[in-house]
Amino acid sequence: MRFEGLENEIIARTGATYFAEMLIGIILAATFYYFSKLYNRHYLSTWAISWVFFSLAAFSLGFGSWYGYSRMDSVRLASTYITQVGNFLHVIFLLAGLIEYRRGKKISVTYLLFISTITLVASFVLVWAYRDSTNDNEVLLRYFLRVGVRYFVVAAGFLAAGILALRSKLFLQGIGRRIFTVSFFLYALTYSYYFSVALANFMGKNFVFPFFFGMIEMVIISATGLGMVIWLLEDERERLNKINKELDSFLYSTSHDLRSPIASILGITNIARLELKDEITKRYMEMIDDRVKRLDLVISDILKLSRSKKIELKIEPIDFNALLKDVIADVKFNENAPAIRLDYTENTANVFQSDYQQMKIVLGNLIANAVKYHDISKPDPLIRVQFLRNGSRVEVSVEDNGQGIRPEALPKIFDMFYRATTTSEGTGLGLYIVQEALSKVGGTITVKSEHGKGSTFTIVLNDA
Repeated sequence: MRFEGLENEIIARTGATYFAEMLIGIILAATFYYFSKLYNRHYLSTWAISWVFFSLAAFSLGFGSWYGYSRMDSVRLASTYITQVGNFLHVIFLLAGLIEYRRGKKISVTYLLFISTITLVASFVLVWAYRDSTNDNEVLLRYFLRVGVRYFVVAAGFLAAGILALRSKLFLQGIGRRIFTVSFFLYALTYSYYFSVALANFMGKNFVFPFFFGMIEMVIISATGLGMVIWLLEDERERLNKINKELDSFLYSTSHDLRSPIASILGITNIARLELKDEITKRYMEMIDDRVKRLDLVISDILKLSRSKKIELKIEPIDFNALLKDVIADVKFNENAPAIRLDYTENTANVFQSDYQQMKIVLGNLIANAVKYHDISKPDPLIRVQFLRNGSRVEVSVEDNGQGIRPEALPKIFDMFYRATTTSEGTGLGLYIVQEALSKVGGTITVKSEHGKGSTFTIVLNDA
């Protein structure tokens, strides 16, 4: 299609703007449909339908502007009807989605079909009225029914949407809500201006829309869609945070409550082992005692993980010498610990900034593992701890000459519940807890290991 002259250039740009809006609508419809399936949120599918109708209206407007406003044939009439229906249903389904979100339940399909049917009929009446008229007054009335009413409905609909979003306590006070709420009001303001121009023309004035208003409209509609998507992601993040907090509280409470009966069972089995004379029965008691201790170890690690997540960070100067002594005091009575030599040189300069409780969890797990999986049959079983500072960067390494880790197991040792061997006595949570605690304080951990010779875990803390 060839355009000549300024007027035709404006028509071409206007049509291209509407087709760009159509593409934006299609992208938003696909986005909300995808998220509706991903998150199983009914109001998102309603919004997806809303943007489908917006795309339909934008396509019809673009086609109509290129086809010619002066033509009054059946193609032009159909294009106008599709525009009316698309704009009206876009507003209706946008409001329906907001209402569904506020109410927490889906609007019945029957009700939406009823409203849609009324919209189809009303749009047909508005478009069909005075279709063949040549009388100046009737032509103006036809213009107002087709254009002015559409502008009024869109302006009123987006104003209502903005008020709903602004007044709803369910919407988060995030950047997404601010963007799409402001965009709703700006879109309502833009269409209010369109309506005022249509009304003035109906009353005999001769106002012309500035062609650049189409670009402004496209920017606003893009901001509206972007704000809705950002809000959706913010809302979903808040939901996940809430679920995680509830799950952490449940784990902590349940694990804590289970420890009391486990302690009672261990006490009873210990007494039974002392009093029973039958060797077979005593062996069974020892097996029960061993399994219950294993369960207690799992629960203890779950409690550590829960505490690590629940503890509020308190960044403060930490004396590494005192921290290490605190950790050693907790593990010095563990099995094999008395036979292992600690190699560490105290230095008063070994001070860094971090959270004491998180670092105690990290260092405690690493040294406890080094003790548990050591090989005390070696000539000089040792655990070497080093503290190195390079500017604001701190490195802490825990090295042992114990069993080491097989190469195929190294990539998985920080996974939850992963155990390098089936004979391992651990729960598979220790190193996962270490990594989680370090992520809270902005640290990282790496490992080097040679099976049969030992392992070295290196903690890196930046800005410490």
